[in-house]
Amino acid sequence: MSSRKCPFHARVSETEDQLVQSLGDKLHHCSTEVLKNRPTFRVGISGGSLVQLLTRALISRKIDTTNWKFFFCDERYVPDDDAESTFNAYRTEMHAKLPNIVESQLIKADTALSLDACACDYEARIIDEFGSSCPIFDLLLLGMGPDGHTCSLFPGRPEFQIHAEQLVIPIRDSPKPPPERITFTLTLINNANDVVFVVTGASKADVVKSVFIDGDRSFPAACVEPTHGKLTLIIDRAAGAKILSQKCGC
Repeated sequence: MSSRKCPFHARVSETEDQLVQSLGDKLHHCSTEVLKNRPTFRVGISGGSLVQLLTRALISRKIDTTNWKFFFCDERYVPDDDAESTFNAYRTEMHAKLPNIVESQLIKADTALSLDACACDYEARIIDEFGSSCPIFDLLLLGMGPDGHTCSLFPGRPEFQIHAEQLVIPIRDSPKPPPERITFTLTLINNANDVVFVVTGASKADVVKSVFIDGDRSFPAACVEPTHGKLTLIIDRAAGAKILSQKCGC
């Protein structure tokens, strides 16, 4: 166990509405700064509770997403219309609540291919979208499980510490169903300009401390340390209960 090398800024919210506001403020600031100089804002998104939180943040802040492109930090290896599909969750939520976001803005993996081919093809699509073999995302929005996993990188599995040359890899034995997935690697994650963890709930208080204060690198989330970017933790008070008294750069 060792201290976290990468400093981070924590934003602690008392209510879910405040957390949504904090996320909206971050999205607005990041996208505004990027779009001053470039035509496209590229953001990597995660599933779970972030589907609703991100949608609410975009609505509440009235953010213009016309020049945004959304990528998926990981995806379940299921058909696009499957209930487990992160792409389908966002497509459904955004179609209902953010109709100005069109499906072509969602850069998704082709899960009709074999699992290995799906990962390779998605990596190639990302490289093509960025025009670079070393893509730099403007922003990545990550979640974290009570076990310290992020994306589909799980503790106790070799995938999260190897594959340094790859940007997207297949996962065949995820401890969370469904077992087959594709995921960004730490190489791609840590190359981003801005990385934001959004974490809620008392069940994650212990792992938040282990990851963000103790820097316990047995947890994949603790290995998220942007090489040249910024790291932000957006949490509610329940998830942050064990770090609020710590010196954490808040």
